[in-house]
Amino acid sequence: MTSLPVREMVLYKHGVGFFVRQGTLEGTQIALTFRKDEINDVLKSLAVFDRSGGQVLGIHYQTPMDKATRLASSSIRLSYAKTMLDLLKDLRGRRTTLTFEVTPGSTETITGRIIGVDEASFSETVQEIYVSILTDDGHTRIFPFTHLRSLKIEDAQAAQDLIYFLDTSMSEDDRRIVNVRLTEGTHDAVIYYVAPSPTWRVSYRFVGETDEKSTSGKALLQGWGLFDNRLEEDLEDVRVTLVAGQPISFIYELYASRIPHRPTVQDATRIAPGPIEFAGSAVNYLSDDDEIAYADDAPEYERAITLDSLSLIRKKPGMMVGGLGMPDAQPAPISQMKIAGIEQSTPVSAETKESGEMFQYIVTAPVSVKRGESALVPIIGSEIEYERELLYNGAKFDNHPVAAMRFDNKTGLTLERGPVTIVENGDYKGEAVVAFTKENNQVYLPYAVELGIKVTERHNHTSETFRIVINNGYLAHEIFQVVSTTYIIENTTAKPQTVTIEAGISTYAGQELYETRLPDVETAEERRWRVDVPARGKAEFIRKERYRTYRNEDLRRLDYRNLQKYLENKWLDRALFESLSALLDALGLTQRLTEKRQSLENERAQIYGQQENLRANLGALQPTGQEAQLRNRLLKQLESSQDRLETIDSNLADIDRQITENSILVEKMIADLNA
Repeated sequence: MTSLPVREMVLYKHGVGFFVRQGTLEGTQIALTFRKDEINDVLKSLAVFDRSGGQVLGIHYQTPMDKATRLASSSIRLSYAKTMLDLLKDLRGRRTTLTFEVTPGSTETITGRIIGVDEASFSETVQEIYVSILTDDGHTRIFPFTHLRSLKIEDAQAAQDLIYFLDTSMSEDDRRIVNVRLTEGTHDAVIYYVAPSPTWRVSYRFVGETDEKSTSGKALLQGWGLFDNRLEEDLEDVRVTLVAGQPISFIYELYASRIPHRPTVQDATRIAPGPIEFAGSAVNYLSDDDEIAYADDAPEYERAITLDSLSLIRKKPGMMVGGLGMPDAQPAPISQMKIAGIEQSTPVSAETKESGEMFQYIVTAPVSVKRGESALVPIIGSEIEYERELLYNGAKFDNHPVAAMRFDNKTGLTLERGPVTIVENGDYKGEAVVAFTKENNQVYLPYAVELGIKVTERHNHTSETFRIVINNGYLAHEIFQVVSTTYIIENTTAKPQTVTIEAGISTYAGQELYETRLPDVETAEERRWRVDVPARGKAEFIRKERYRTYRNEDLRRLDYRNLQKYLENKWLDRALFESLSALLDALGLTQRLTEKRQSLENERAQIYGQQENLRANLGALQPTGQEAQLRNRLLKQLESSQDRLETIDSNLADIDRQITENSILVEKMIADLNA
């Protein structure tokens, strides 16, 4: 337990606390005890001040090693079962003064060096242990171990090793001691640091009063701050501040002691001259398993906080300061403000303070909490005006709306997130969660399900082409994807109702409301529309949203049917339609020429095949006799086919010329369309 009591603590929502200890003491040392999971935060933030004019000479803590490693350098290592025997054995050869009871009531003191401890067996059941000592006059004396009455270690190193062993054995594995060294005299010491702490919580009570026929009323909003005493000491008359907000937090490993890897270079061995050889010196690198690190296992995760500590310090003339890189200063009390809100039967014992991005609830009355206990303190008590509302969001609760209390946060306070119990006109209505809410923002408290109203959703998705433009040889279609939701609201109650439809704002880029009235309320994440529903009747509300998509169509692949459709839907104007029609005519000509060319090439290939057959037959016929007439007829067919080939080649050349000219014309027309 730390000798200086806690005087002030500031608790944050993300699991850290800022602690201030203060007190007057005598001596040259302050021992601070922390848990293992606190030590990194403490080393990062610890600062010590002496307001009485003394000096802080240093801050020390044990190098983080396990117990076996720390004791490895000690000559004294004692077991739990035979402590004195182990001590005598470890003192072998050391100068020691021992006192033995030689006869009942008579003792003898001997100074010398311990030779050893011997065991003698006189029978199976009788054993005796003897201590042998080399005295200063050179004699060896032997005494029964059971007669030993006292022992004084004369060897300074052995005496120090025994103290070191006892200190190490006394330390617990989950505790770390930090020692602050001071100058002589009386000290008015102030110590502050950041350490992990259970997050504080808040719970609310909403007590409303209203006319049953009205949807509005007034209520008392009461908030209670809950926190735990995780310290290993009772808290007496401590100033407590609860901070709402989320400061940046991180852990920086300072406690672990590590020796980084270095290459080991061996000295070259020199031998007698012989055959000349050249060899470099050997270099051995440590493997991962060879790491030297004197540290306990670091936890998987830890919490810490960046804190502008200087803002909590004011200089006092003549004050001497020491710490971990901290300036010459002292902590000042947390600033006070007038109580905000209206006094109620349970008076609020907290003041509030805006502190940049955070909000402070400063508990004005000192708080006392026993070790291992928790406490509640009233921090909010404000009168508010509210409206009852039926709120529907199918993503949060489908089929039915929830009854909610809606009010503007005009308390002048930041409301931290927490549960709230709702009581109206003396009746328990339900429970809800207050969201983190800054001043002048709206709060919804959905507390019950309205089963008398049913909401059915119907979803539809359509695509609508908005326009078509020419872009780099393509017909670019701009298409709206329209997502619509129809809410069918059925009211089975006997009175008209107003249901607020809530829908999340899409994160899809460019998505917008379409053919839908503007919302009655819009936040960063949701839109809300109020819909009136008659008694025992129905109402419909349609919400549409749209976003753009694009589709490209190659101009060279257009056809007249689609082109006519685009014109009929007024996606193209008449001038563009006529230009595209001319382009289609040119593309059609190219297509027809290409088809004609392919037909001629097929014919030519067929003629080549026929000619091969004719030549084969000619080779088998004799030029004289009866075969001569058939041979002449085959020759005429071969000549006729050759004439046809020449005509085909001429036609192909003409077609190629036309295709080339028409292709140039198509490219020019496309270029003109892009322009």
